[in-house]
Amino acid sequence: MADPGWKDVAILTRSSEKEIDDRLEVEWALSAKPDLEWVETFQVADLPEREGSPEWVRGGGPYVIGNVVRWFVPADEIESADTEVMHRLLIANERFRGDRFEGRLP
Repeated sequence: MADPGWKDVAILTRSSEKEIDDRLEVEWALSAKPDLEWVETFQVADLPEREGSPEWVRGGGPYVIGNVVRWFVPADEIESADTEVMHRLLIANERFRGDRFEGRLP
């Protein structure tokens, strides 16, 4: 049974700053500071295959610090990063709800 007071973590805003060469530091502000289980799920919920520049395809993933997702991405891949962060967020929310409140096995 789901906890009636629990709400999915949502993205509130996105900001970016130029870093090195063509890479940007992108931050997505979250609606709440997720717990460790949610963060762990988010970290591993990548897309099956990335498409785009070699730097993007071979690049690492985002990380969560407090209530912010931070990621260094090629400037031309911002939309791809948005898509992947949203995918990870949806997977983490779904799994978090199911595992924590409904007793489903992973």
